[in-house]
Order: sequence, then structure tokens, then C-alpha cells
Amino acid sequence: MNSRSFKLIQSWCKYLLFSGSIFMGAAAISAGTTAVAPSRLLGPDNPGELMPAIMHAYHSGAGQIIIPPGVYKLPEPTGGFYLAFAHLKNFRIIGKAVMLLRSDPTKGGINFTDCRHVTLDGITLRCDPIPYTQGRILKVNRQRHFLDVRINAGYRADLTNTSQFSSAPPSCTIFNPQTFRIMPGTQDINASKVTKIGRREFRIYAHNTRPFLGSAHAGELLAFRSYIREDIALDGCSDMCIQHVTIMAGTGFCYHEIGGAGNNQYIDDSIVFPPKPRAASIPPLKTSNADGLHSSMARHGPIIIGCHFEGTGDDGIAIHGTYSMLQRAAGRRWIVLFPWHLKSYIRPGDLLKLYNPHDGFLGQARAVAVTPLRDYHPKRLPAINMGFDGKPPQHCYSVTLNYPVAGATYADRISDTSANGSGFIVRNCVIRNNRARGMIIKGDNGVIENNMISGCSVGGIEVAPEFWWNEAGSSCHLLIEGNTIKHVGYATLNLPYCFQAGAISVAAHTTGPAAALDHSGIAIVDNRFVDENGINLLLADAQDVLVSGNRFINPMRKAINRGAAFHFDASSLVWLQQCKDILMADNQVVNPGAAMKKLVGVGTQVSLSKGVDSGFKVCAVPVGTPPSVRAGTDSAGR
Repeated sequence: MNSRSFKLIQSWCKYLLFSGSIFMGAAAISAGTTAVAPSRLLGPDNPGELMPAIMHAYHSGAGQIIIPPGVYKLPEPTGGFYLAFAHLKNFRIIGKAVMLLRSDPTKGGINFTDCRHVTLDGITLRCDPIPYTQGRILKVNRQRHFLDVRINAGYRADLTNTSQFSSAPPSCTIFNPQTFRIMPGTQDINASKVTKIGRREFRIYAHNTRPFLGSAHAGELLAFRSYIREDIALDGCSDMCIQHVTIMAGTGFCYHEIGGAGNNQYIDDSIVFPPKPRAASIPPLKTSNADGLHSSMARHGPIIIGCHFEGTGDDGIAIHGTYSMLQRAAGRRWIVLFPWHLKSYIRPGDLLKLYNPHDGFLGQARAVAVTPLRDYHPKRLPAINMGFDGKPPQHCYSVTLNYPVAGATYADRISDTSANGSGFIVRNCVIRNNRARGMIIKGDNGVIENNMISGCSVGGIEVAPEFWWNEAGSSCHLLIEGNTIKHVGYATLNLPYCFQAGAISVAAHTTGPAAALDHSGIAIVDNRFVDENGINLLLADAQDVLVSGNRFINPMRKAINRGAAFHFDASSLVWLQQCKDILMADNQVVNPGAAMKKLVGVGTQVSLSKGVDSGFKVCAVPVGTPPSVRAGTDSAGR
């Protein structure tokens, strides 16, 4: 990395921090509004008045409504959500000490469509009864073709009810019966069939049985995923503020924003465990079916400040776009198939990046014109086609570029970098004990700062595109600073094919080597890695990366093989592969374990890297620690 690149990263990071502060200040200034008295009928004893009272307050022009405190058992909705709002502007819904109960997990919680400058403040949204279920493994048959499970007392025992557990058999995660945390070294069990064998007993058959059932044992606990619906959804919204909101027993994506101009704020929001059911002896093992906060295709990414997400059934925070599929390329003209759920996506002026799912980044161009093709019939879908179901209506468009991209062919993927959540901020958040990643990031121009990420089963902060899940794209200009990453990735310790192999990973994709380096301009500074086995920091398919001032505390106590299928060396604290212009300086390694054979391992196609030998200092205790304070032992007992 040359001095000019380093200065650019520094300048860019300072700009983002300054702009984030301005945004938060502006939001606080605009918060003052006059309230309207709610309907005299509105209260916990008359929850059916909630929606009419909110709409009356909005249409009266008062600017906000304050909901009387109490527990509201919402009436069953006729549509897809219990509360649904469309086209609201400049309005506040305040519900401090208000709990909203919903009983049907196949219906979403609160939906905002095409709303702007709307604040939701203070409510707790709870699904009761708990929508998901759990049980204890009774046995795994000797050939490991299936396992038997008894559902825990107090939890729903209708696993074969496809209206509640979707049309496919439910997936499940293995938990430790003593700690109630995900078992180390285990994978999800993706069921191929579920049969009822007793009043609360079921037989679970799994796809690809040996790798999955091989990690399950009698006495361990299983948590099952049920029907997924959003708890709070923002569809095509912008400049929203969701603050001091709590989700309890989430049915899916607890907070989900999709499309729109974005720039939505999530301030001091929580995802928490529901109370243990009365008849239960085992507490709930998770807080939701899926992600904590999921941002899809926003043109400005979310501003997430001071949130606390615990025990979610999938990633804590996910920020990404989506891929369109190239049908035909002729010079500056592309014919593009959009994913099934999008009638429009690419806009004139958007910067488009082209990828081959096997060879990686091919090039980029800017859209000049976008025209729908109503009578175009797409070709047969390729094997990797997540997001494209092949059923009508299929949305094909002619896209004219400012210049052609060499090598463009059928089934290449197109990432619209203007709709990948660019400009996001995640600051001062806590993400704990969830399945999968603390954060999975695919947007540009973002800040991830001063967060605590602990006990996430697959990884801490992962920056990577995923073709198989149709989530775009790669990331440029990120600041990852001041975060603590502790005891993450423990469920994938023995997965050689895990390409997001670091506690922090900047990685490529799962299907092949990249043709060009696509992640760029990333600063990873002043973070703490605590009690991490295997690769702590992975850099692959990246350029212009600064790694400075980080502390690696008690690393690599146990030898593992995560990432070996991609030729990653899990005995290296830091692993570099297919990258250039990497600068490493002033990092500390405190009290390393015997499994650390190298500080920095270097794989293929690595060039112009500085600090491989000099950028890390190994010490028994952190520099500046008083003599009476010694480095701690491995708190996870590994």
C-alpha cells in the first residue's frame, strides 16, 4: 500500500465519522412534534382501536400519537401483517411501556410501506405463544440415517404442520444441554423428512446424513425454525427511525428493510429472550427464527446505533443487495433478468459490477438507460439460481451501458452497487450468542465501530458476497474500528469448506478463484480479538487494506482445520490469499496458544504486503497492563 492509498483511507474514515455525527444531530433536532390525544376507547382492554386511533391521529395532522401503556392483544389481521401502514410521512408513534402481542406466527408484526420520516418509539412486540420449538435428542440411529427427538414440555409439538413450519421440513440447530448455547463443532440439521412417532416424539431424517447427524448425540437439545415472517418491516421506506423497540420471540427477520432510498435509523433497539413457558423446565434456546436486522437493497444503508441483539436464529446484522442475471450481452446493451420479487431495480446512473459465479469479478459499467421487455422469455436457469424461480411473471429489462464490459456471458451476475446498503453505520451495538455471523456485510462506504460481538457460532464480522444465496456484493471503503470480537466461529471449527474462516473475514466466495481483486480501501484498526481459535483475521480477494493497532488476546488454544478446503492455513493468526497492497503495523498478540504456528500466513497471489514480519508483537500481557494484572485463561474452556 502506497502512502497515497493510506492517506485516502484515513481521509475517507474521518469523513464518514463526521457525516454520521451530523446525521444523528439532525435527527434529534427534527424530533419535536405536538401529540394528539388518542381515542378515549383506546387502551389495553380495546386493542382493536389501536390501528384506527393511529390513522385518526395521522390524518388529523397532529404529527404524533402517544399510545396509553399496557399489554395489547392485537386482533387477528385479515392481511399479512397485524399492523400495516402505507405512505405515512413526518409522523411519530410513541408506545413507551406498551407491549403488543400477536398470536399467529404466519402473520407479520408491523409493516411500513413507502413511508418517510416516521418514528416508531418504545414498543415491545411479542409473539405469544413462542413461534418456534425445541426438544431433546433421544437417540441417533447406528447408521446415522435419522435421529429421534422429544419436544420439551411447554413448547409446540406440531412439527409436521406445514402451515406453521413452512412447506419443507424444518431445519434445526444443536444446543448444549448445560449451557443452552450452540454446541461447538456442529452444523445445522436440514431435515429431508419428519415423521411423528409419539405424542411429542418425532423422527428427523437429514440431507447428507453423515456430516450433519455425525455431530448430534443423545441428550443434546435441538431448536427448530418455524414459519418465517418479519416482525417489523420497512418496504421501500426512507429516513425512518425505529428506536427503543424490543422484539421478543421473533418470527423471522426481526427488523427488515427492503429497497427504497433507505437512510433509516435503528437506535437502542433490542432482541431478547421470551419468558420460559409455564409448563417448561428448559428456557427458550433462541430469540427468533432468523436474522436480527436485515437490510436488503437499500440505496443508503441503515444507521444502527446502540442496539442489543441476543440469541437470534441467524445473522445478527446483514446488509446487502441482490444479483440480477445476464441473459444476453451485445456491446453496450445487456438483457437482464431481475430476481422474482423485483419489478424494477437497476436505475439510470447506477454503477453495475459484473461477476461470473465461478471466476469472480469481470468488470463494471454505468447504466445509461433501463427499459422493460414485456415479451422476452429468459433462457433456462443455470444450476446456481437462488432468487430466480423461473415462474412468470419474470422481469426482464434492456440495460444500456456507458461502455461495454469484456467477457460478459449468459448467467453472469450483476451487482447494482447503488442499491447494496452503501453508507451504513453500525456503532456501539452488542450482538451475542446467535447462530451464524455477528455481521455479514456486502455494502460500500460503511463504518463498523465500537461494537461487542460475542458467542456468534460462525463468525464475528464477515465481509463477503454470496452467489449461492443471491446476496451482493463486495465492499469498498470500510472502517472496522474499536470492536471486540470474542469466542466466535466455534460451531465451524472442523469445517474445511468454510470460506468465511476468520473471526473477521474479508473473503471472496465459495465456488472458485476470483479473476480480479474486488474488496478495496478497508481499514481494520484498534479491534480486540479474544479467545479465538484458528484464523483470527482472513484477507482474501482484497487490496488496499490497513491492519493496525489490533490486539489478539489468548488466540489459538486449539488446533482446527476450518478453511482447509480453500487452502487456508488454520495455524496462522492472519491469513492472506489473493490480495495486494496490505499494510500491517502496531498489532499485539497476547498470550498465544501452541496452535499458532505463524503470525501471518501467505497463500497464493499475494503481493506488495508490508508488515508480514514486523507488524505484530508477541507479548505475555498487553502493553501498558499493570504487573499485577495477568492475561486471562480461555473463558470458554476450550
